[in-house]
Amino acid sequence: MKMLWLPLAIALSLASCSTYQRDFRKATLSKPLPGPLGPWKGHWQSEVNGHHGPLWCLVSRDSEGDYWNFRYRAGWGLLQFGDYTHPITATPKKDGSLPVEGKMTLPNNFGTYSVQGLVTNQRFHLHYQGNGDKGSMTLTRP
Repeated sequence: MKMLWLPLAIALSLASCSTYQRDFRKATLSKPLPGPLGPWKGHWQSEVNGHHGPLWCLVSRDSEGDYWNFRYRAGWGLLQFGDYTHPITATPKKDGSLPVEGKMTLPNNFGTYSVQGLVTNQRFHLHYQGNGDKGSMTLTRP
């Protein structure tokens, strides 16, 4: 019975992955956006247990301009984790960089986490903490 869950989990993960991959690919083909907006690609690394994996993020702003939406897709081993969006209220600095600080409840009861860091036009570096883990997310433009 346990072996049936693995193929199901992989299938569900791949199905949700296709929408994200399509949106990410489209964003990379578009004209580069100013500041932190647009696609990012890199990795996450746990300081607690050494786990790490690929990480993608699409940064956008809501239509009202109040929130920045960080739409993530993360991988670990062969499995790709779900696509989730973390809305954060933030004010860009005069140089266009974006100081980021926020908390989010993860989908599927995976707990809550907080992020803190800075996103510039060319560098995305945040520290995360929550659910017994902490580490960093480091991304650059694809």
